[in-house]
Amino acid sequence: MTGKFLRPTLLAVASTLIGFGWTGDALAQTGPYVEMSLGFNFNAAPSLAVHGEDNDWGTKCDLIINPALVEVTDECDVAPPRTSWTNELGGGAGIQAGAAFGYDWGAVRLEGEYFHRVTAYNERSAPGGFDVVTQDKQEQELERVFGGVDDLQSHNFFANVYYDFGSASSRWAPYVGAGVGAERASLDYSIYWKRNDNPDRIETFADPLLRAKIAGATTIGIDRPTDVMLGYQVLAGVDYRISDPFTLGVKFRWLPPREFMGEPTEWDELRSHESSVGRGGPVEYVLTTDDNQYWGLSLSLKYRF
Repeated sequence: MTGKFLRPTLLAVASTLIGFGWTGDALAQTGPYVEMSLGFNFNAAPSLAVHGEDNDWGTKCDLIINPALVEVTDECDVAPPRTSWTNELGGGAGIQAGAAFGYDWGAVRLEGEYFHRVTAYNERSAPGGFDVVTQDKQEQELERVFGGVDDLQSHNFFANVYYDFGSASSRWAPYVGAGVGAERASLDYSIYWKRNDNPDRIETFADPLLRAKIAGATTIGIDRPTDVMLGYQVLAGVDYRISDPFTLGVKFRWLPPREFMGEPTEWDELRSHESSVGRGGPVEYVLTTDDNQYWGLSLSLKYRF
């Protein structure tokens, strides 16, 4: 959704910075440089909401559980609406480390940057946001449901432009910047659905044999889906020239929310059998989230050639 505004916004920022750069008070040093950075990051949203959905046909229409379609009328003639759920998790924090290579024209800098970040959540919660059918099952068939995220990891590649406000006579150089690039992110996710151990508590079937067949059955998904997201970042910080050619700095960065969508994945177990309902294709689930904005603070060390 940010793509419509990305190009004109960053072109305006870059043009403004370059305009200031050629007319401003340039720093004494120009030329190429390399930078190493290490810091921490945290998810700035109140929570991380992970949305899941799959193409399951439901317990009654599962031909592995109910091959004779006992107690079924016409609800299994066509594929039902997709099952959906949401896990709401608290914010996370972690570390980031990276490197950059750039060229300094005095007040304007251009660079290519890579950084890796790990944001840990390590939280499990009972899902909400169920579809109507699953919500009904939660009252009787589903005894326990929980899911969560251990961490979100990403590899980031950005092209950045900066404007430095320092002067030739000062060791201090505050700056602002912006960048465009791509993030390859992965989400360490797991979810667990357990049916009631007591067949008498299950109302999905009236037949006691079918009730006993699904009693205690589990649906388990453990996966690390990945996605590549395009986006931009906003940067600000201050550098201090400790001695030629070394500069020490502090950098802040902000990446806005981007939509993460993992690839379709089969369940590790679906009602204690393979990820299928006996209809010729697998049952797969997909995870999405757009609560993955984050703020970062890092220390950096530059070496100017």
